[in-house]
Amino acid sequence: MNDRRLSIDFIAESVGISIGSAHSILRQNLMMKKVSARWVPRMLSDVQKADRAETSASLLSLFNEKPDNFTFRLVTVDETWLHHFDPENKAQSMAWKYVTSPLPRKFRVVVSDRKVIATVFWDAEGIVLIDYLKHGSTITGI
Repeated sequence: MNDRRLSIDFIAESVGISIGSAHSILRQNLMMKKVSARWVPRMLSDVQKADRAETSASLLSLFNEKPDNFTFRLVTVDETWLHHFDPENKAQSMAWKYVTSPLPRKFRVVVSDRKVIATVFWDAEGIVLIDYLKHGSTITGI
């Protein structure tokens, strides 16, 4: 099947059989089931993976030096775009697959010009600060 997002109704109508028969053929004869795509935030490059491994090794070294209250000494930051659109829901992203086939994956899509970047800082006790970038401003990285 080239398009795995076909509905049973569409398959049954295209082939000219009942919905129950189409469902039975897909499930029992072809051993397929409908599953949701596995959400993956973003694909990482080899450089990004190496940076994450280096950062993890550095944090592990800091932990080994002084493990007491290690998590309370860390402040974490993340920047995320907040989009003004309705993403595809779980039911809309479901697709038919064979039992032995890998789960489908879908990546984050950008479909809106209206968006704002939020920078969130948090520690072991919760959110410390949320900062929203003003419209028309830019962030420069190191």
